Amino acid sequence: MATQRAERYDPNSPLEQEVKLPSAPRVALATNATLQPPLTRRGTGPGLIQFLPARAKYASSTTLEGEHAVETSLDPEPVQKWAEEGYAVVAVEDAGASGAAWGVTVTLTEGLKALKALTELDVRDRFGVIVYDPDLIDAVHDAAAQHPEIVAIVAFTDTVEHVKLPKPTQYHLPGRTAIPDTGTAEVVTHEHATSPFFVFVQSGAYEPSAATAAHSKSLVFLRKHIGGPHFDIEAIWEEHTYFEFEVRSVAKTMGTMVQEPYVNHVPTMTGGVGREALTTFYRDHFIFSNPPDAALKTVSRTVGADRVVDEFIFHVTHTTMIDWLLPGVPPTGKKLEIPMLGVINVRGDRLYHEHIWWDQGTVLKQAGLLPDVVTVPTSTGPRKLKLPVAGVEAARMLVNESGGKSNEMFGWGYQD
Repeated sequence: MATQRAERYDPNSPLEQEVKLPSAPRVALATNATLQPPLTRRGTGPGLIQFLPARAKYASSTTLEGEHAVETSLDPEPVQKWAEEGYAVVAVEDAGASGAAWGVTVTLTEGLKALKALTELDVRDRFGVIVYDPDLIDAVHDAAAQHPEIVAIVAFTDTVEHVKLPKPTQYHLPGRTAIPDTGTAEVVTHEHATSPFFVFVQSGAYEPSAATAAHSKSLVFLRKHIGGPHFDIEAIWEEHTYFEFEVRSVAKTMGTMVQEPYVNHVPTMTGGVGREALTTFYRDHFIFSNPPDAALKTVSRTVGADRVVDEFIFHVTHTTMIDWLLPGVPPTGKKLEIPMLGVINVRGDRLYHEHIWWDQGTVLKQAGLLPDVVTVPTSTGPRKLKLPVAGVEAARMLVNESGGKSNEMFGWGYQD
């Protein structure tokens, strides 16, 4: 049966009816503790307990400047982020405060009870703990030793003791720190981070690349010891592109993504940041902007814990204005074969972001918009220079290494 495919956006089409996002309201367990069920399409998952610092601790962290400064970010706070990964999360804030409703010991005891009572919990004998408050790490280790079902601890801190720990532990340290021999602990350092609170967007020390790396490594560590959750992220990426290019549905495409996703086509800086902006982009500038013969041909694919790296050729005839690829350029009628690379971040069973790369030079050349030879000024007068830009042969050689000749451009340069 042929795929039903839309040629233009119709808000009344069955293909454009709203796809509901996963919804599971948080439950208050104490004045400083909450329970968040998984926020995935699957709806079930293993349990995780988080120890969060008081906001005053990280709000006063060192402010980053220059290339590491961040104005805004879609990176959600830890409870939502880990629920979107498929975990049921018990979170307690400032458990070390005098008079806290739930301290460290109570949090582990009562938190495990709350998780085990949750119908959405699908692993009942193995749990993980994340400690975002460095002041609580020792207390958490001591209390966790009394709970055999706690099988892994992730901790963010400035220092690591040379001790043998009762539970498998992964430490995250800011700066270029020498990694000590810690026995049962795994230590990850983050060179550009300046504070153990670098994962908090609201912190002046927020460092996005370090936060991303820390999250991915924590995810791998917790999955290893807890046993999940695991998702077929390659199938999720295939589903997403199916709705983009085959079905051509904005609603169904957005239904494959987390609450606040983004897309960045790096060479043209097109896409959208956040659900509202990305929905508008897909509707007005992408899905129905692609000519009818637009297709992706995979060259290679690498699948990681939370990312798909896709190497592919984008095949298309430039019969309509392709806003995201050649913004503002009228149709040229040219057939294009563009080598592309996509880095796709998947959170749980939905996409978080796409970073898509290509050589804009070959796009312009194949579209007939970039001359092979240009006249450039030199100290001896104008000269003709052959530009080192490949055309369709770049795509052919990527698919088949014998499909082109290496190093021909070495002999180009000045042509007079």
